[in-house]
Amino acid sequence: MRIGIDIDDTIADTNEMLEAYAGIYDKLYKDGHGIIDENCYTFNGMYDWNEEDRLDFLKTYMVEVLENVEVKDYVVEIIRKLRQEGHEIIFITTRDGEYIDDCYGLTKKWLDEKKIEYDMIIAGDKRKSDYAESLQFDLFIDDSVKNCTKVSEKGIEVLLFDTRYNRDNKEFKRVKNWLEVYEYIHDMKK
Repeated sequence: MRIGIDIDDTIADTNEMLEAYAGIYDKLYKDGHGIIDENCYTFNGMYDWNEEDRLDFLKTYMVEVLENVEVKDYVVEIIRKLRQEGHEIIFITTRDGEYIDDCYGLTKKWLDEKKIEYDMIIAGDKRKSDYAESLQFDLFIDDSVKNCTKVSEKGIEVLLFDTRYNRDNKEFKRVKNWLEVYEYIHDMKK
């Protein structure tokens, strides 16, 4: 099976780390009002920031966050096991090149440092559904409802990785951790 997997908030706790840095930014550079809407996906909605503040925050901290973000529990072991069972793992991330000079290099270095196995990396490109179709993914895993919708419209099965900002969505099969991902894939093969 060919499995396409998002990185941020799917195998990495990126949003959690970004929120920690956003709190620091809010105190250092803004009025320090803190979070005003914890369920908002964008920082200029979560905090009392305008778009310029959000962009400045991302320019200031994005690379540091992506270099240091932690891996979700069981990711390394489950992905290794999936590859041993013959599944192909393709990481596909839209990490924004506007804030990152070498999105592919940063992503590859992080995956290698964390000892996460893979067969291919696609980084810095927002056309996930096009890649999913052209590379003939059998399964796609992401935290973004928008990405899951576009990929499922191509006839590809999707798993929505649970986050607080996507909990209102009832359209897709939801997984809360990588043990559930493995169980789902194992059941698909039956």
